[in-house]
Amino acid sequence: MYFRLVTHGGDDPFWAVVKKGMIDAAEFYGCKADIDLCGGDLALQQKRFQEAVAMKPTAIALVINDPSWAPLVQDALDRGVPVFGINNDWPGNPRLFYIGQNEVRAGYVIGKRIFETGIKKGIDPEKAHLVMPVEVPGAAYGVQRSQGILKAAEEYGIKSYEIMDAGGLEMTTVEQRITAYLLAHPETTFIIGLGGITTDRTTAALKNAGKKPGEIIAGGFDTCPGTLTGLKEGYMEATIDQQQYLQGYFAIVCGYLYAWAGFMPNIDTGGYLVDKNTIGIIEKYSPLHVR
Repeated sequence: MYFRLVTHGGDDPFWAVVKKGMIDAAEFYGCKADIDLCGGDLALQQKRFQEAVAMKPTAIALVINDPSWAPLVQDALDRGVPVFGINNDWPGNPRLFYIGQNEVRAGYVIGKRIFETGIKKGIDPEKAHLVMPVEVPGAAYGVQRSQGILKAAEEYGIKSYEIMDAGGLEMTTVEQRITAYLLAHPETTFIIGLGGITTDRTTAALKNAGKKPGEIIAGGFDTCPGTLTGLKEGYMEATIDQQQYLQGYFAIVCGYLYAWAGFMPNIDTGGYLVDKNTIGIIEKYSPLHVR
């Protein structure tokens, strides 16, 4: 059996964990598997997908990060190539099933934790300002996570917010853009990175901007090294772990089970809240590209 993962990811700590999960499962099940990391380039990702379809693999695991995927996925299914979603999903896409995080729910969970912490510290919600940096504006993960965060913001009476373009997946660029935003917007009281890279670079950006731990209440998504540092040093309040190793691992397992007996499981891998009190297990396995 041969499986292909076609993703919008890049050469970064988050996707190294997805890849490790894929490799481990492929070895366990005696399969072959490859992963495409397209760096946020939708046109390239769709090109790689069509190339993969032409190869007639056992199945394709696809990051569905845009509504334009629907006809391409349907065409693949019509040609007898099974396609299922991982990591990102989009309503109405004809994919067979989905393995990943419920993004709206995860956004609500982290938003509630961040805003509750701010209120306890005496922040006036009517004067508060929230910024949400995102690597790829308009991508499904950022849109859906921000919906959950803004639902929590509404409940806490926070009205001022901005979704900020962090400039892609290159970590230096992301750090520079977040730093520049913080320097230009001293009214910022909350920052929630919408992706793993923006969350990872938030601690460095806060330091660059001369902020002390906890001066701006910060949180986000995933458990990349910079995020773990921020949790330990008090710059980050909490983060959501979508347990992406499972996305890579279950992509192979579920593809295998579908090919064997037509199983179509939907698996929610995420929503696990990590803070300074629960960081231990993450630190233990992060160097192994498992957490």
